[in-house]
Amino acid sequence: MANNANDKSVQFLYGTKGGRILLHAILALRVPKLLGVVLRSPFSRLYINSFIKKNNIDMTDFEGVKFKSFNDFFTRKKAISFDSDLSHLISPADSLLSVYEITDDAKFHIKGFDYTLQDFFEPNRFGLNKEETTELFKGGVCLVFRLCATDYHRYCYVDSGTQNGNHFIQGSLYSVQPLAAENFRLYTKNRRSWTIMDTQNFGKIAQIEVGAFSVGGIQNCIETGSFKKGDEKGFFDLHGSTIVLLLQKDKVKLLKEIQETTSAGTEYRVKIGQTVAVKI
Repeated sequence: MANNANDKSVQFLYGTKGGRILLHAILALRVPKLLGVVLRSPFSRLYINSFIKKNNIDMTDFEGVKFKSFNDFFTRKKAISFDSDLSHLISPADSLLSVYEITDDAKFHIKGFDYTLQDFFEPNRFGLNKEETTELFKGGVCLVFRLCATDYHRYCYVDSGTQNGNHFIQGSLYSVQPLAAENFRLYTKNRRSWTIMDTQNFGKIAQIEVGAFSVGGIQNCIETGSFKKGDEKGFFDLHGSTIVLLLQKDKVKLLKEIQETTSAGTEYRVKIGQTVAVKI
């Protein structure tokens, strides 16, 4: 389990009038992009050790590794383990999980905002129709995996299957911390990439990668083709981010402890490859 704590900077930028004015100025001046340039430079290596110590990050798998930049450290790759049971849906990432029901009219409610599947997909932008996108997930469930800055920022496929293209939407780079979600429609304002996967065990699954403040890019490994459960799907550049999974109606049942915790409005801590639901 996890609490909904916000960084002090987020409390100021998103929780006060003056902070929100400053936030819009920061985004308008492309400060996140400039920050990304700095954190990809060799000079940023000086920040790595203090970041590791401050956040108590386990670096056992990376002993002796010399990182070229903070971004090189942040996007480090490691071998992962995952539950290979075909009837188990796994988490795509180390993250904090929230769960929301999708209504029969394709809406769901997150942190004071009503969202529609149309908001997520923007199908007209890509020459698609409702039957190919929003209609698929009516009455289903929305799983929101919020990655913190200290989490491993590579993500995996939750089942085996195929996909037919990634759809990128350029957007803003707001923080994804709880207070930010209460003040902005993050999941439709932020930069994001989505694909609809045809999985072997859970029907159609939509995965949306949502960028956050100072995230320079969403890097996915393939555009089209087949994949296997546990394969790396991609990674985020720099800072916290979010992955949203949309599941069809009556395809999975969440683990009891996850259902109980998230129904009370508390995020549930999960690890990449960990089982979060079982096939119905």
